[in-house]
Amino acid sequence: MVTRLQRGDFVHVVATVNTKTGAGRILYVNPATSTIDSDAPPEDNVELVVKNAAGQEIDRTKVVVRRSSCEPDRPNDVGLIQADLPRKPGMKSVALLFNGQEIARYDGGEASTGTGAGTGGQAFGLAVAEGTSPNRRQLSVSELSGVQPEKGVTYSIQVKPDTGGPWNTIAVGKETPAVDLDINQFPGAQSATVRVIRTTGFDEETIAEENVHLGSGVPAGAR
Repeated sequence: MVTRLQRGDFVHVVATVNTKTGAGRILYVNPATSTIDSDAPPEDNVELVVKNAAGQEIDRTKVVVRRSSCEPDRPNDVGLIQADLPRKPGMKSVALLFNGQEIARYDGGEASTGTGAGTGGQAFGLAVAEGTSPNRRQLSVSELSGVQPEKGVTYSIQVKPDTGGPWNTIAVGKETPAVDLDINQFPGAQSATVRVIRTTGFDEETIAEENVHLGSGVPAGAR
């Protein structure tokens, strides 16, 4: 099997399908800027169909179903789908089809109303360390503390320590921005920039970003 990395605008869909019973689930839908192109053959009877808000089909793709190694005493009917669909204007829903029948569906959420949006001044903080888990602190963002789960909306949390290196995604697919931060993940760092990303599945935006002092758990600029 030959694979290669491609850059561009995609929508990454993770799903499962049972090719014997026809049961399936869509687990994640997130924007992506790269894809691993593979020459693995897709399943003729497993498709992802994208529609716009009016219900019009704007993309249909047969997908590769990856199965675990076949063992004599275990069924091998359930497979994993990791597909990167071309990102197109108006994407609103994605359906998983088996033998032409819809077995799972994801409807993207609504765009942000602007509440808590923007960067800076979000009053990030880390909870006081507890004796049972001294290195794990709950991350709080005062402007986002009242955020309630919304259908089709998830949150990702990314952290970039002051020691350099890339952004680290510490949480994805969260129903709310609440998350625990393990400071052991960033040895030697005194502070880190933390950002919260809101996604509707097809679009995403950074709704909060601030530098946090890892020692005391207060914004670095407030020391």
